[in-house]
Amino acid sequence: MNLKNYISLRYLRVALVGMSIIGSAALVEAARGKAELPKEELHNLNRVMASADVYMRDKTTELDSLKNIFLTLPSSEIEARSRAAVKISQTYLPMRADSALRYSELAIRLSQQSGNKLDEFNSRIARINALSTAGIFTRAVAEFNVVEPMVADRAMKISYWLAGRKMYGYMRSYVEGERQFFNDYTTRYMQYDDSLIQHLPVSDPTRTFYVAERLVQRGQNEDARKMLEEMCKSLPEESNLYGMAAFQLGIVSRNEGDPTGYASYLAKAAISDIKGCVKDGYALPALAEWLYQQGELSDAFKYINFALEDAMEGNVRMRTVSIASLLPMIDEAYKEKINASRDELMIYFLLVTFLFIVSVVLCVILMRMIKRSRRNAKKLADTAHLQESYIGHFIGLCSTYAIRLESLQKLVVRKISSGQGDDLLRLIKTGKYADELNDDFYKTFDVALLDIYPDFIENINSLLKPDEQVELKKSGELPPELRIYGFVRLGVEESQRIAQILNYSVSTVYAYRNRMRNRAIDRDNFDANVMNLGKKNVDPELF
Repeated sequence: MNLKNYISLRYLRVALVGMSIIGSAALVEAARGKAELPKEELHNLNRVMASADVYMRDKTTELDSLKNIFLTLPSSEIEARSRAAVKISQTYLPMRADSALRYSELAIRLSQQSGNKLDEFNSRIARINALSTAGIFTRAVAEFNVVEPMVADRAMKISYWLAGRKMYGYMRSYVEGERQFFNDYTTRYMQYDDSLIQHLPVSDPTRTFYVAERLVQRGQNEDARKMLEEMCKSLPEESNLYGMAAFQLGIVSRNEGDPTGYASYLAKAAISDIKGCVKDGYALPALAEWLYQQGELSDAFKYINFALEDAMEGNVRMRTVSIASLLPMIDEAYKEKINASRDELMIYFLLVTFLFIVSVVLCVILMRMIKRSRRNAKKLADTAHLQESYIGHFIGLCSTYAIRLESLQKLVVRKISSGQGDDLLRLIKTGKYADELNDDFYKTFDVALLDIYPDFIENINSLLKPDEQVELKKSGELPPELRIYGFVRLGVEESQRIAQILNYSVSTVYAYRNRMRNRAIDRDNFDANVMNLGKKNVDPELF
């Protein structure tokens, strides 16, 4: 994760939540006794969390492979393209709901073109699942009603019931405090659950899980434990079904009065979610809440932070709301603590100090880049003036970062000294400083790129169709797609790395790059052609 993300609004918000957790330590300690911690499982969870990016890269590689298959299919093979789009949507579903929704809608359009009713049904089921995961329940229910008349055979019924169970399961979690709605959605949820238990093959592990879950609900813990433990032995750890089974084993342990076992299975379920890149899991928020109740505030902060980040990254609105429901209790404890002592205000100062340290690290990185550019300038004497222009721009950016963060530090000290902690909190939450720093980076990069490559836009247009030419904005700023391909020309071709530098999401970078390829004369070789434009002039390691 790049340094700019550390000073983004999202991290500030999560950091403030964490501070409220830390502020409530004394109250939690007094209210409850501690249970024994499952140290080995928590250690494994921390290790897996540290490698979360590796699992995400593997999943992204799998998705890229599926996308390549989709893109290489001839346009005449509409049915095959529709099925490939459904596969991509299903793969995206647990990790990024908005992308799953986009590909399911593409699959629907293709299936309608082909006239294949089964493909259209499967595409619509994929969209219902994506809408449910994203928390867009009104559209999900409307689409669900459209699909119902299309159900014809047993396999379609099972897909339909699975989608209904998932949709109403999310909906009842969303309205858990509203008894009337909750009971209505639960009734519908149980109807689809019953249908699946009756019609899924007895050997199907999904059916086994549903039966075990029903046993847990009825309090038949011993029978449920046997079934769930057998499931966990036969399933890979990264399987979503493994994670759900481990979570239910945690519920069984809690019902049997074993809090350590409860936390142990929650940790195993969370590990499964991370390895499977599942962004809508229950386990990690539940584990964070349990650790908060035990007074283990450091891990509680880390896990609630990670869970919130995952839910936001995956665009799982319902899970974001669920996690947020834990915060009022934590925030109230913090307020009681801060009213008794002003010591916690020092946390704000520490936060600003942290941001200042980040700026120093950033300056060090920029200075190393400057030194590298100077070495390149000796080898490329004919471009020395361009390198100097680049260095000047980024020295200015570095200076701006330091000045603004120093100004912020002085402001915090002044607010703390005068007891205006609440004003300081509101000011930080606005995200004003983070947004301005990002805008300065973009402007500086745009100016530097056009100084180094004054014919950049002309060269890009030479690769595009005559009716798809691009123009520079009146303000002189590059549009996002040109900024992205500016990095491609510099030799930075990985979408994930570009996303980290520009503070965009990876899916946004993919979308812009795909849009530009569609405008190119030679779509398949567009990226390589852009890279070749500047390969001889600039060292790609500069950025």
